[in-house]
Amino acid sequence: MAHLDLSEVADAFAAGIPSIIGQVDQLVRAIPPGSVTTYGDLAKSLGDSAASRWVATYLLDPACGVADLSHRVVRSTGEIGLHCSGSSETKTQLLRGEGVVINRGTIDLETHRLQLPPMVASLSKLKAWQRDFACPGEQAFHLSNVKSIGGIDVSYGKEQAISACARMQADGQTKIGTHTCTGEAKFPYITGYLAFREIPLHLHLLAEMQAAGKLPDVLLVDGNGRLHPRRMGIATMLGGLTGIPTIGVAKKLICGVVQAPELKVGKWEPIIASQDAPDEILGYAIMPHTKTKHPIYVSRGFGIDDTSMKEVVDRCLAGHRLPEPIYWADRESRQLASTR
Repeated sequence: MAHLDLSEVADAFAAGIPSIIGQVDQLVRAIPPGSVTTYGDLAKSLGDSAASRWVATYLLDPACGVADLSHRVVRSTGEIGLHCSGSSETKTQLLRGEGVVINRGTIDLETHRLQLPPMVASLSKLKAWQRDFACPGEQAFHLSNVKSIGGIDVSYGKEQAISACARMQADGQTKIGTHTCTGEAKFPYITGYLAFREIPLHLHLLAEMQAAGKLPDVLLVDGNGRLHPRRMGIATMLGGLTGIPTIGVAKKLICGVVQAPELKVGKWEPIIASQDAPDEILGYAIMPHTKTKHPIYVSRGFGIDDTSMKEVVDRCLAGHRLPEPIYWADRESRQLASTR
């Protein structure tokens, strides 16, 4: 159980997260008329080319901070791509009006590509934060001490995000109650960086639950634990920050290899790091019930062993794809988010 002041932990964690959106805006504003850059170049300047999809999505939003300059960002092939106005022709006209030569919808990048100014590679720093994050010492986990099991998830409205934690009794299926917290998700969704988008919201919620004496004894987190490219998914980091034993439960496999050719209901199948590292088990795939063709991917977060993790999750499977605590947290956060 957590002994830290989670309100202080929440403030300290949020203070260390850079404004990725502000950095993209700064870079785009540095592109002069007659020059272009690519979505991939912007992502590399942030520190991870994997962010290029998010960069493109952001710049296609008419409400983004640099919508009036976003026409100066094109595809890595030189194709002009889409525009926030919804019209590629508008983008073409804007570029040609600034002196950019376009031939059959493509720009000669050798002529017009701008070398972006130096920028702090924030995503590289966040990678290092995850890689070097030091979890506190883990105490032995005893199932007999579990009186409540929580599930935590976030849903997003038009302007606000809702973090919800549903608490169940030790059987994993009898609902005690749900706690929610409304806030702003300041960090964008970039694969592999979910922790920096959702942990600030979760920490504020858990701080409120701590003040009310309502923290669960173990927490199922919508997201990954060790089943993560840096072995530091949202469940592991959240557990390490709060001291609460955590389990990651994900709907999508972002790394690793499921060894079994076929998944069967109720059978836990190991997920290994790679065929070259068959002894490194990152988590497990399990088909939760007969009415779904989609498994869940479960991995240790913090403060719990594999055997106890499986027992906790098994208790919480009751006909939905997700374990009951996360199912109810997802359902109630979605209902609130639909009004925000």
